[in-house]
Amino acid sequence: MASSSGSSGTSARQLIAERREQQHQLLQDMWLLTLFMVLLATALPWFISSFEIDFAAASWVLLALGAIYVGLTLVGHGAAEQGRGRHRAALALHAAGVVVLGLLWQRCGGLQNPAFLLAFALPVIAASVLSRWQPYGTGLLAILVVAAVALSQAPELRWYAGGLSELMRTLTRLLGGSAQGSAPPGAFPGFYAPVGYDIVLLEVFALLIFACAVASESLGNAFERLMEHLSSARAEAASGQQMWSALVRQLPVPALLIDAETQQIVLSSDRLAPFRSDASDLIGRPLFEAMRFSYPERLQELIAGDGGLATAVAVHVGEELRMASVRVQHVTYDGRRLALILLEDTMATFCVTAALDAEEHAALVINARGRIVAVNKAATALLPDAVLGNEANRVLARTGGTARWWEPGVTGRRRIHVTLARRAYLATATQVAVPGEQEAMYVLTFTPLLPATDLAETAVGALR
Repeated sequence: MASSSGSSGTSARQLIAERREQQHQLLQDMWLLTLFMVLLATALPWFISSFEIDFAAASWVLLALGAIYVGLTLVGHGAAEQGRGRHRAALALHAAGVVVLGLLWQRCGGLQNPAFLLAFALPVIAASVLSRWQPYGTGLLAILVVAAVALSQAPELRWYAGGLSELMRTLTRLLGGSAQGSAPPGAFPGFYAPVGYDIVLLEVFALLIFACAVASESLGNAFERLMEHLSSARAEAASGQQMWSALVRQLPVPALLIDAETQQIVLSSDRLAPFRSDASDLIGRPLFEAMRFSYPERLQELIAGDGGLATAVAVHVGEELRMASVRVQHVTYDGRRLALILLEDTMATFCVTAALDAEEHAALVINARGRIVAVNKAATALLPDAVLGNEANRVLARTGGTARWWEPGVTGRRRIHVTLARRAYLATATQVAVPGEQEAMYVLTFTPLLPATDLAETAVGALR
């Protein structure tokens, strides 16, 4: 029980570490998108129009934003090992990125470039992966930074601000303005907007950021639920994989699970005799390199196709040759197409069948219900209707005997003369008991009798 609780605790820590790493990866992606967006929004208008900005200063700010992204990347790589310290560093870098974004907006026209304010929505949305309330904190910081930039560029706004707080005064001085100074030159010389325009712009921006914070909180909650479902699904998949892996290993017949594309062995059953004594070195090896089949093309077609059964497959086991019946069944797991190969040793059956076919006398086996269950080649030539599954009465009707005449009765053995194809045969019926059953099976053989002329010639030859 202790080991079980320890393993469950370890798996829980692993899931938390993976979730934290995925959150930081999402944060990095959002900041990378923000960096590319503001880079294009700064360079493209300056390059193709009369957008008069200090592009050199804007480039330095963009470089600082790129450094923040690099810092987030470095923090994200160690998020799984040192969670709390790395998380605080990510929060600090995220807040610094919002401040640097405000500086970039100031260098790119400020109030004369209101569309640039849409870039602040991305950091607010990205903050949802840090904590539940972080989008509201990031949104408040973005509103303060934008208000400070606006105050530094529009002296008329300071009259509306009235009792300007010390925080706003400090931010205004840091962003290049003064409490009673004049507005710096804008990106569009001669452009003037009334103070009401600036106030409406800031109000709409504040509402937009608040809406983004609410939406990002909902997205963050949905992301957490998805991650929980994903974690539970992965745990169930891992449990299911362990279960069917154990099933494959404990199969009572030789079995191999291979990748249908690469034909490499993924799993093998513990019991591979008589085809192989040791299964420890099979994993990862190609099937036809680990096991030598005389004609691998038949199995390759089954593996590449829809599966099926291949009988009388020769397998080399060291210096010996074994016969097998191979069944291929396809399964799909985790986007991979796998093939389960079951090997059945048919060496004894093959030898018995070969011996039966080599017998020159016709022989067939009949079950208790009077159907043919085995027949050799000589019997097929003598009785064309002697096919597996056919009724013995219909096949042997040509002999002229009574129904079920092959049943020997109490003696267990019976001999009778029959005529087939104008030739006399000695039919021998032998009863074979089935272990544990009252029913029996019957082996019927036909031995040809020599005609009278042949017997006379044989007797004359003997006298001479």
